[in-house]
Amino acid sequence: MLPRTEIVPQGNRTLPLRFFPHSRSSQLPAVERRRYTVPMEQPTTQVDLANLSFDDFVVFLFDRSIQLETERQDNWYSQLEVMFDPEEIAAFYVRLFKQPEFLPTRFTDQQLEQGFWAVQSPNLDCSVARIIEDSDVPLSVREECIRSMADLFKRLFATEPFHTSVQMWWDSLCYDWECGNRNRARGGEDLQLQDIFFQTLARVLEIDSWTCQSSALHGLGHLHHPQTEELIERFIDAHRSLTQEQKTYALSAMKFEVL
Repeated sequence: MLPRTEIVPQGNRTLPLRFFPHSRSSQLPAVERRRYTVPMEQPTTQVDLANLSFDDFVVFLFDRSIQLETERQDNWYSQLEVMFDPEEIAAFYVRLFKQPEFLPTRFTDQQLEQGFWAVQSPNLDCSVARIIEDSDVPLSVREECIRSMADLFKRLFATEPFHTSVQMWWDSLCYDWECGNRNRARGGEDLQLQDIFFQTLARVLEIDSWTCQSSALHGLGHLHHPQTEELIERFIDAHRSLTQEQKTYALSAMKFEVL
């Protein structure tokens, strides 16, 4: 059975989306099947991001209708299967993170909030979280992607805190060390990625914005890096103007007791 193809508008660009009855997915070529599946009765929407420009990719992430919490519907990407080149998409993320200032001029705060949740979500095939966890992508590519996030915080999140996506950013990316999916003692990428995240969080902690600092502390509280206590002690000593509540939160992060 051949897939049904429709053209779905994305801002000024249209993307070809192919719909497959999921009960027939076993008959598709292997390259068209992904690891994440959906309930049998719901069709899977497949989109190919190959040959898209950077601007097309930005539209793909952010030019979306706003889903209200009261509507209790799935995220826009929950039934989406994305075909993409991980290294190309990683390069797009680096460019986006290093030069994000244009975003508020093109999209609403609600669209950016929704989009940044997608970027960090493991449920979007081409999310930055999925790219970072993909060991087939060169570590140097993933490292650049992680380190560029400090620019995103400094250039955008410091002045545009949005709602919850900023506070939960590092929670989404660092929780593997909290729950034991990754362990520094194993060495290899578990150790290397932990060090890269730690160094990046240390940069974010230096930004003169409590929004950025509290997000970094949240991430440090889940990352469980061995130098966390030393880093947060220096942060507290250098910021005598912290409120008691802020200091308490920093101490909780230092003890790996953040939620």
